[in-house]
Amino acid sequence: MLVTARMIQQLIPDRPSRRRESKTTDLCSELSRALKSERFSDALDLYELIEKRKPDEPRWAHRKGDLLRRMGRNAEAVLAYERAVRLYSDRGFDARAAATAKLVLAIDPGKGDVLEWVDSQAANRRQHKSRNGFQLTY
Repeated sequence: MLVTARMIQQLIPDRPSRRRESKTTDLCSELSRALKSERFSDALDLYELIEKRKPDEPRWAHRKGDLLRRMGRNAEAVLAYERAVRLYSDRGFDARAAATAKLVLAIDPGKGDVLEWVDSQAANRRQHKSRNGFQLTY
């Protein structure tokens, strides 16, 4: 009997692939399809799921705010943007936090405290760095 390579491959069990696709990647691809087909309520649900899986990632809150603003739900958009501002600031992205705070102000001019908070956080971070910085004295 002649044994072919195909027969040998059928006898050897398949190895599981080392790299599994993450569940978040699945959600992101589903989110992309929902946005392309303009199923905004589905996309909003997916943003919320992604935010639960990656709570420290500011861009999901920011994008959720963008979608809510597009849907005309400005009060909810402001809340999402404020969350993004806090997360950006916590990560040290002061310029992005300030830009997002300006989006909040564009929607609700009464939210000036958000921009002031970003400025104070950035000032605290700069002051902390200068105190802990390496200084040469001659």
